[in-house]
Amino acid sequence: MACVCSREARSGLYGQYAPHLQRSAHGWTGDVWSLCAPRPQPWALEEGVRMATMTYGASTSALAPRTSAVSPAVRPTDHLTFVVEYAEAFHLAVAMHALYQPLREALAQLPGWAYATATRTGWQHLTAYLDWAGHPAWTAAIQGKTERFALRDVSVDAEQDSAGLWLYGAADFAGTWSASLGVDLVVLSGTTAVILDGTPGLPGFLAPAVAVGSEEHVPLHGVAQGSTWLGGRGHLTLTTFDASLALDLERVYLAIAWRFYGDAFTWQEFLEGWEALLADGVFGVQIQRATYTLALRSSAQVAEAERRYAAQLHDYFGMNEVHLIR
Repeated sequence: MACVCSREARSGLYGQYAPHLQRSAHGWTGDVWSLCAPRPQPWALEEGVRMATMTYGASTSALAPRTSAVSPAVRPTDHLTFVVEYAEAFHLAVAMHALYQPLREALAQLPGWAYATATRTGWQHLTAYLDWAGHPAWTAAIQGKTERFALRDVSVDAEQDSAGLWLYGAADFAGTWSASLGVDLVVLSGTTAVILDGTPGLPGFLAPAVAVGSEEHVPLHGVAQGSTWLGGRGHLTLTTFDASLALDLERVYLAIAWRFYGDAFTWQEFLEGWEALLADGVFGVQIQRATYTLALRSSAQVAEAERRYAAQLHDYFGMNEVHLIR
């Protein structure tokens, strides 16, 4: 079943293929794919899933409460689909000039920092200080925007002659990625995840669909997938689809550091690099629509879906690894 809901709001994991820093930060080990990939089962239904009933109790959202705007709560089906139109609800915009002055003032207030050698560790401390000091632009950029679409009390009752099946969750996001300096320069990041009653899928992403170019506005591509094995019957207390947008501090630091071709530089030079490269930059992401799906699948179907998804992650994280170390 499907529904389309109009949304207004009040506010705003990397895995095997993630760069090392993000991988460590989110606790994803190098063999996460081997742990999460569906195992072939002798009862795999190659022709698909036989008739089953899937029901849910209620759905909620972090951006705005959901009430009775969904399809009927109980209906025999092998999948549930929710299409959410976000309008202006899910949007992040960062003007780099609004971050520059507080950064410059903070460096002036910290004794000896201006001419000290800039490092990634120092950058982490400096941006944490800016957030702690209560600079609104920095706090808003670092915290970003987060959406959680949740389904509660999902129950599955498959035909009794089925030895078991997989519950497969997916989220697809559509929208616009904007960068006044061209999409070659990416300083925002988006992460996504599907968690099926405590079982996380491989981490997904939100990113510009065009990797290279001088365009200021390009389509956005965002995905997340996850799956969990069920017997003939199953009950999931909570299923969540998460998506977050924020300023990518690592990318900001490396975008400026790259100008020095690997040579050591001071924080004063870092400021000069910021002014030359980012001073007039305005970056934004607008999530216009999200499609959230829960479906019953055979192990063969899930294995194929996970194979395609792993290829997407490889392409995305592999490309971004190159950008981060260039």
